[in-house]
Amino acid sequence: MSKSEEAPVFPILRGESVSEAGEFSGRVVIVCEPEDLEREWAADSIPVLHHDLEAYFNKNPDSMKRLFEEVTAILAEFGESISQFATYATQHGAIAIVKVIDATYVLENDMHIRIEAVENQGDVFFID
Repeated sequence: MSKSEEAPVFPILRGESVSEAGEFSGRVVIVCEPEDLEREWAADSIPVLHHDLEAYFNKNPDSMKRLFEEVTAILAEFGESISQFATYATQHGAIAIVKVIDATYVLENDMHIRIEAVENQGDVFFID
């Protein structure tokens, strides 16, 4: 039995999936300020949005739209199942998980994680 088969794997964080079901693995990019959005996004980048950005995105929906055009999956500490955030995620076929409490505190930049989104539940797993 391999090491990965011996120990059960539990999510380190959980939230509400508001868009595409699926699985994606990549590297965490913590985003706490609007300036943190101005960067080159790698194909496996997973932005993790601090709760303070909710007001910024409400006033600047084009920034949210651009973000969803550039990445495959996003975690947010804020959001609702019926919201502009969920609409953009659906339009761009992205995995979006909201209400991931304390995600910017638990996760670290460049941490390798896997996201699983099924119906309205989203789980975050630590890979290595």
